[in-house]
Amino acid sequence: MTSTRAPELAPQSTSGIIDTLQSLIVAFVFAMAFRGFILEGFVIPTGSMAPTLMGAHVRLRSPATGYEYSADNAEVLMTAMNKMRGDRPIFDPMISREQPLVKIPNEELAAEGRMGDRVLVLKYLFPFTLPKRWDVVVFKNPTDPVGEAVYYIKRLIGMPDETLLISDGDIFTGPITANADDLRIERKPEYIQRAVWQPVYDSDFQPSDIARLESALRQRWAGAPWIASNGWDIRGDRAWTWEQSAQASLTWSNDIVPLDDWNAYNVYRREIPTFPTADLSIAAAIQIQDPTTFRTTLELSARGLLIKFDLELGRARLSVTEAESQKVIATADAPFGLPARDVTSWSEPTLLEFWHVDQELSVFMNGERIVALQYDLGGPVKRLLASHFGRTLEHVLANPMGQRPSPTAIHWKFEGSPFTLRRVEVKRDLYYRPDFLSANNQFPTNGPAIAGLAFATNPTNLSRVQPGEYVMFGDNSGASKDSRLWGRPHPLVAREIDNDNPFVVPSDLVIGKAWSVYFPAPLAMSRGGRAFIPDFGRLRFIR
Repeated sequence: MTSTRAPELAPQSTSGIIDTLQSLIVAFVFAMAFRGFILEGFVIPTGSMAPTLMGAHVRLRSPATGYEYSADNAEVLMTAMNKMRGDRPIFDPMISREQPLVKIPNEELAAEGRMGDRVLVLKYLFPFTLPKRWDVVVFKNPTDPVGEAVYYIKRLIGMPDETLLISDGDIFTGPITANADDLRIERKPEYIQRAVWQPVYDSDFQPSDIARLESALRQRWAGAPWIASNGWDIRGDRAWTWEQSAQASLTWSNDIVPLDDWNAYNVYRREIPTFPTADLSIAAAIQIQDPTTFRTTLELSARGLLIKFDLELGRARLSVTEAESQKVIATADAPFGLPARDVTSWSEPTLLEFWHVDQELSVFMNGERIVALQYDLGGPVKRLLASHFGRTLEHVLANPMGQRPSPTAIHWKFEGSPFTLRRVEVKRDLYYRPDFLSANNQFPTNGPAIAGLAFATNPTNLSRVQPGEYVMFGDNSGASKDSRLWGRPHPLVAREIDNDNPFVVPSDLVIGKAWSVYFPAPLAMSRGGRAFIPDFGRLRFIR
């Protein structure tokens, strides 16, 4: 007779539990190590990087065109906390920055407030991965490394061991021993440039009811900021059609929408002044009836220059000329290939983009660059004087916030064939501002306040970035407390890192590159309700 023994399950079960616990512990340790050394999440507290990254804000929508944008809600919340009643104007940047369309109670708008974006940060593993210019970087604030605002997020502009200077909103660099005339402009890679363009106008956002709009404005709507030639009616239409072969033109109106560095995020911070800019992208989807006879010329007048893009079937010509002397500074004349459909491809909507940015001209067709032209004005001082026509350097530096660059003019001509324009867009580049240093932006615990012009804005007293140091600016330059302004480092930084240089971020305080927005400012189920649903449409990589 054979007997069988029941299997002993208890020890195996106990062993399985122990194995599971061990696995969880190991996984937890790896997760913490990964979080601590490779990847970490941060919340954006302020709008210094807007609209690239959003701090606490409200999302506004125009009742006239449906245009949406984010605005800083600090003033809105402060008014609500102080129980001050009143109405808050809602503007549509595609219509007017000065004339509100409607007004809503401030407390109602405050209830719609959203938290800042949550971002994932890839930590730099020195010396395996190093920061690069134009990275969006998280770092510890050298002026207040133990305070409430320990972590900052800005764009890396200045690299170690170089001379750095802002001139007319752009970045110029050179060797650390360079003179001002030796500095040359820093151009952004295309993928960065496409990410930082900021909207000025978009013809897709036309008022659905002009009569109702004019009633809200209590005046006649001026129409799009483009003034069309006689006989060309573009008012209120999304498709702008010219049915003749004779010449037609569009001229930008700075009276309707100025070409400057205004940021919609700052709509409730009216004290921030604006600076005219000439670093622009003008784009449109164009459909041409007879491409073989069609020609278009886009002209920008800025910085004492005439900047010209001339385009016809299979050929592009670019030029930069001094407006007064007619001296040619740079030219490019290049054929470009067409798709297999050849001429018929122009009969279908074709996206044309004309870029003038960082002293470079480019033409893109359906996202592909077909011609480019770089030019040099002879350094940042000559660039500054060209932008402030008729003024001396001493005059400009005496009041850089008051002496604004001359406005930019745009004139766009078409001839040879009937055509239709759609999605007419104007965008502007980042504009890094000059400023004065203020004791209000510097911590008294860090030593005597520094006075004078902001860091990297004075060509007569150049800023030198030492080895192991970086310079960080905010994309929203008008509302960013950054390397230009913050002054001396905290004594703790000077003692522990052995670096007491003002305005810079020592490499030991740099944490990593902002990689993606993994949890955008959440949405509420109902108006005024608790916001908890991630706005998945705004998940994005950070450039």
